[in-house]
Amino acid sequence: MRIINGTHKGFRFPQRNMPHARPTTDRAKEALFNILDQRYFYEDIRVLDLYSGMGSVALEFCSRGAKEVTAVDFNRKSIVYINDIAKKLVIDNLSIRQSKVSPYLKNTSEKFDVIFADPPYNANREIQELIQIISQGDFLTSDGIFILEHQTMTQIDHPARVESRNYGQSTFSFFKFVNEHE
Repeated sequence: MRIINGTHKGFRFPQRNMPHARPTTDRAKEALFNILDQRYFYEDIRVLDLYSGMGSVALEFCSRGAKEVTAVDFNRKSIVYINDIAKKLVIDNLSIRQSKVSPYLKNTSEKFDVIFADPPYNANREIQELIQIISQGDFLTSDGIFILEHQTMTQIDHPARVESRNYGQSTFSFFKFVNEHE
């Protein structure tokens, strides 16, 4: 697992025994960022990475120069791991929060251009709850997008899903919500 592009291109994540984390594969992450490269100037966007795990996606956004990245995970080992890497790489555009996702979203007033979530693959109820919270909340800017990484065999049926891309066992579903709060 590595950072694919940007100021920290080529950095390899240290191996740690973190059985709770299932990092996005380099192949899938590279494909995702190829899509995002066509849509965004990273230095203009604010990103929220939910269920950050080892921080691979959040740190990729940081390396590519995102204005601000917030990584949220409940597991203390994940928070320590991400923090250690951020210090080692001297990353200053990353904010790390130890919290469960639902309480974090219920208590934030921030808006993001990209929300990326990679919940546990076996958490179908949690995935549906997450989609509902984000669709009903005021978390995205008017051009904002929500990207959900999920197991390919998990069926996601929601009217705001505008696109999906499969990469082996993983699928990225892209959601565009009509923001009634603006």
